Amino acid sequence: MDVALSLLSRVSYWALTLYLWMMIVALLLTWVAPDPRNPIVAFVNRMTAPLWNGMARVLPGRWRLFASYAALLLLMFLIEFVPGVLLTGSYYAGGRIGADALASPLAGFFLRGVAVVLYNFCYFLILVLVVWFVLTLVSPAVNNPVVRVVYFLVDPIITPVQRLLPRMRVDLSPLIAAGVFLAINVFVVSQLLAYSFALTAIAADPGLPLQKL
Repeated sequence: MDVALSLLSRVSYWALTLYLWMMIVALLLTWVAPDPRNPIVAFVNRMTAPLWNGMARVLPGRWRLFASYAALLLLMFLIEFVPGVLLTGSYYAGGRIGADALASPLAGFFLRGVAVVLYNFCYFLILVLVVWFVLTLVSPAVNNPVVRVVYFLVDPIITPVQRLLPRMRVDLSPLIAAGVFLAINVFVVSQLLAYSFALTAIAADPGLPLQKL
């Protein structure tokens, strides 16, 4: 039983990682408007549509525009959590850890998944904020769809910062907000990740290439 769970842990890791890359490919394909009749395009769309559409149904309003990114974050979490749970189960089935020790590694793998999601989400926001800062320097057309999407993301973040800053010719609020998210990653998320590794040390397996920050 323990060998089967350990094998399943590895299989789940690689399967989820493959599906993550398939989702990335599906997202990139939307940028180039490929022929939907192409067999490769049709296969990728057919495989990724259930999760993509599922996230679109869960997200409210205009947030559905980011269903693909939400799906990527969910997969990143599952890549950390699912193989870890199965690995912990294999250690328990093999008698290497007792029932009283199960909570620690399970919580650790969950926190590791959360840390990976926060890490990537913070850097996504940093990228968007830097892009918006550059756009404000060139005064882009407000009817541009890309500009509207970026503004939709950054406005709730930079508005409170703008209230605290004096009026300046150059709006530095996007850069300040980006610095805050960078600090969150460096000082908070990194500590959460380190704590999660401490919790999962009892179920550590050098042969399992779990995703790390």
